[in-house]
Amino acid sequence: MDYIIIMPAYNEAAYLGRTIESIAKQSRRPRRLIIVNDGSTDRTAHIATAYAERYPWIHIVHNEKKEKRAAGAKVVRAFYIGFQAIDEPYDLLTKLDADLELPPDYFERMIALFVADARLGIAGGTIAIEQDGQWVYENFSDTDHVKGAFKTWRRQCFEDIGGLRASIGWDTADELLARYHGWNIQVDNSLQVRHYRPLGAETGSIKIRMKVGHGMYRLRYGFFITLISAIKAGYLNKPYGLTGLAVLWGWLLSWLRRDAPMVTPEEGRFIRRFRWQRMRGKLRKALPE
Repeated sequence: MDYIIIMPAYNEAAYLGRTIESIAKQSRRPRRLIIVNDGSTDRTAHIATAYAERYPWIHIVHNEKKEKRAAGAKVVRAFYIGFQAIDEPYDLLTKLDADLELPPDYFERMIALFVADARLGIAGGTIAIEQDGQWVYENFSDTDHVKGAFKTWRRQCFEDIGGLRASIGWDTADELLARYHGWNIQVDNSLQVRHYRPLGAETGSIKIRMKVGHGMYRLRYGFFITLISAIKAGYLNKPYGLTGLAVLWGWLLSWLRRDAPMVTPEEGRFIRRFRWQRMRGKLRKALPE
């Protein structure tokens, strides 16, 4: 199986070299690594160019368009700039952040997963950050969720779901839609990907949490699922309480504006059923026997 990597990079000079080196050391190298220099103002472009001169399988695309930061949307738009540069066949497509380090057999084992399961649509390893000299799981989502920092899609699955949505929640939408189309999703917890720039305070900010609420509305979660998610967010994330209210307020604003959903009504019904099933399953596990 051949795979292509698309790597959006914005001011990643401190990390980009390590990420590329970890790709160069793979036991199964990519057919192509497309680096999208997304308007960087540091040495990102210089570093990427130097590696492209060393490795013929690296291709660089420059996005000079100045664009405000927009959670989720900006990285998806940068991804598609790289996607448009693909001019060769492939079986698997990977979106990779530029601040990671992969184990040398990462893609060999990814390919093995897809070969073993013909209905596997999305796969990835597990994410870790360094704390007190130890690499530990970066706990910001369910352990069976393939993180947006390193997702690999089977080409047919990517096409079935209509690609990625340029919105916060894109890396949840793709998995929900993959399940809707009958594809499986797998996380290999034995494949640890090191994340050198952990999610910062911005991710937990009130503004970002409001955008999360917008995303839930556009995914047709419905009020009660969003309410439960908001309560969980307010309980687990600082500033406690306010983060949950921000999620709920974001959903309500989208409801008042009647923002355009990013899934069809039928897909929305499937998503709500799936979310309710997951919530009931978690509740059963939490209750004493």
